[in-house]
Amino acid sequence: MENGLSDEVLKAVFPLLDGKDLVFCMLVCRQWREIAKDDYFWKCICARKWPSICKQPPSDANYQKLYLTFSKPRKPQHLPVPKLTFEDLVFYIDMWLDGSLIFSQAVSGCILRGGLQNTPCGIPDVLVAHLTAPDCILMMEVEPKLEITMGPSITVSVLAHRKDTKKMACVINKSTFDYIDSNAARALAYEYLRFSPRYPFISDIRAWMSLLFLYKGTNVIEVFGIELDFCDAARSETEILWLLDMLDWK
Repeated sequence: MENGLSDEVLKAVFPLLDGKDLVFCMLVCRQWREIAKDDYFWKCICARKWPSICKQPPSDANYQKLYLTFSKPRKPQHLPVPKLTFEDLVFYIDMWLDGSLIFSQAVSGCILRGGLQNTPCGIPDVLVAHLTAPDCILMMEVEPKLEITMGPSITVSVLAHRKDTKKMACVINKSTFDYIDSNAARALAYEYLRFSPRYPFISDIRAWMSLLFLYKGTNVIEVFGIELDFCDAARSETEILWLLDMLDWK
């Protein structure tokens, strides 16, 4: 051709290109596009990317379609609006100190979603950063504040009730606050969530309960807040609601 490359030159070059470059070549002009449609060139690309596909290719193999389908960057998927809302939820939270009940309250999902209204002075910077993070935080104030001597075992149970289906689920079952994060002034307990049999491949996701406290002396803490989170798998409001919806509600 007078004003371009000959077909023979293009056919010699195209097998050497990667898929991205061949896609761009198809946009140059009609001549290039028609030549680049030849599945042989896409087979060359797929042979380099997935060598085994050419050893025993499917009888209906379309190499251009194969490359374009499975080489695209994965787009972030946005969850649809969950059926469950925080207005539907009530959490029943009970805590014991060496077997003696020290906290017992039914808390609406909206209260937990509202978070702390008054943050006390003197909390560590690590905790301040956590409280101001963009994640969805389920947290409430403890009033009156709990003054606890460090050492005795503190356990917690959390049940949840959903008003829309009138069913209950166990979130945490008598777990012990056996990890103290002194830098963040948090004591943590966790339980692996129990999911509906409809989701058999979902497992190893924990619910965490945290006591937020200030040190009031040697081995004495003052608990001013509690937090429930599912940071193993869910951080946004939509993710948390979808996760809760998949629990084994009875």
